Amino acid sequence: MERTSPPTGRRAASLLLGLVAIAGCGGGEAAGRMKEAAPAVPVLKDGLVELPPGYAERAGIGIAPARYEDVTPLVHVTGVLEFDALRLAAVGSRIAGRVAEVEVIEGSKVEAGQVLGTIVSAELGTAQADIAAVEARVLAAQRDVARKRSLLAEGITSQRELDLAISAAAIAEAQLRAARQRVTALAGSRGSKALGVAELRSPIAGDVVGVHVSRGQAVVPSHTAFMIADPRTLWVRLAVFEGELLHVQVGDPVELSPTTGSAETFAGVVEFVSVALDPMTRSAEVRVVVDNLAGKLRAGQTVQANIRPASAQRRAVVVPRQAVLQIDGTPTVFVAQTERSFESRQVALGVGDFERVEIQQGLAADEQVVVSGVFALKSELYR
Repeated sequence: MERTSPPTGRRAASLLLGLVAIAGCGGGEAAGRMKEAAPAVPVLKDGLVELPPGYAERAGIGIAPARYEDVTPLVHVTGVLEFDALRLAAVGSRIAGRVAEVEVIEGSKVEAGQVLGTIVSAELGTAQADIAAVEARVLAAQRDVARKRSLLAEGITSQRELDLAISAAAIAEAQLRAARQRVTALAGSRGSKALGVAELRSPIAGDVVGVHVSRGQAVVPSHTAFMIADPRTLWVRLAVFEGELLHVQVGDPVELSPTTGSAETFAGVVEFVSVALDPMTRSAEVRVVVDNLAGKLRAGQTVQANIRPASAQRRAVVVPRQAVLQIDGTPTVFVAQTERSFESRQVALGVGDFERVEIQQGLAADEQVVVSGVFALKSELYR
């Protein structure tokens, strides 16, 4: 059998070179294919971002013209609803006594003048009894005056006696007025007919939002027994910072929405703007009155308030807010020079709302700016 001799060193070297050449040819073709498949990317040229064909569509880049139109600043603040202080009443006893009856519970709806509860008081009973005694003295004095007039006409008594009787009657009548006034001060103008019983009545129509007494409880004049509120209007006190307070005025419209995520909004109006700033927070109170006839809002509820200062409304060059980027701490927009080239331009911002912002410097009306895909351009600019 013929044996095959192993390759010599020269033959092995030739074989190795051939394999390398073959591998090199294959690698070059693969590299060429990879180079052809590599996508084109934006480049920065002469201060402009140049986009390759089709890149704007892939990156979702959209442009729109800057508009010259009316813009109103928006002051966004969070606050808490509370009862209107002008529609809130605290009802308590004017005298010391003991609670006899409680006629309402928390949540009851009451009318003005409705009895909320009754209090038994010895002091009131004494004052009411004094009225009866003084009334008797007044009646006796008036009869004495009539009798003296008759006797004077018959010449039996003197004018001095009649004058003394008239004076005594006047003193008795003054004492009666004082006694009645004392009872009114103790029990109110519509006191109970029962001796020593004071009725606590609601001064306004509304809802009972607090009951702080129970039957048999001892009370004193400083104790608040009931709280009544009319929830048809509410207040919200807002802390507006010094820089935004300049434009806010009484009468400005306010849009409020609950912080719970509800899409429903409610209308309000600025009723008061404080004349003093809080030295710690550099803010001032702005009080807003909210219409709550539908009863959908509650005191204590947190709301977001958007104040639109009418006095600051003006015409200006505006762009959508999403068109403005912060680059190195400076507001910047991308301005279209051609369909595929964009200039990065610094601008000065003015007032605005959630959707639009005023461009005070750096952009003219009708210039085309990038309004979508701006982050894609920024990332390519600072690749």
